Amino acid sequence: MLLVSCSNKKEETPGTINLKEGTWRISFYWDEKDETSNFTGYALMFGDVGVLMAHKGSAMYTGTWSQTSTRLTINFTDPVLSELNDDWLITETGTNTIKVKDDNPAQDDQLHLTKN
Repeated sequence: MLLVSCSNKKEETPGTINLKEGTWRISFYWDEKDETSNFTGYALMFGDVGVLMAHKGSAMYTGTWSQTSTRLTINFTDPVLSELNDDWLITETGTNTIKVKDDNPAQDDQLHLTKN
């Protein structure tokens, strides 16, 4: 007997989300305590060739980013946004979300991005 199962359901695995589509907001940021409010009003845009832009009101900040199937690297020079600088380990992705954590097990830093 041969059993075959087909499913149209697409399961996302860490790293498969396309960050270049749309703008993103920081929906959660933990660095020893909840610091999400420090990033209220920022819109992130992940562009081609590793350019990362953040807008807040009329201010614009530029940084860099890269992504592999398991990692998201962010680098800003702005003092506030530099808190996001890390080689993040991707823990979960969804249609409109990506969750990452510090790749150092001794750190509990977490960052959640949600598509606007």
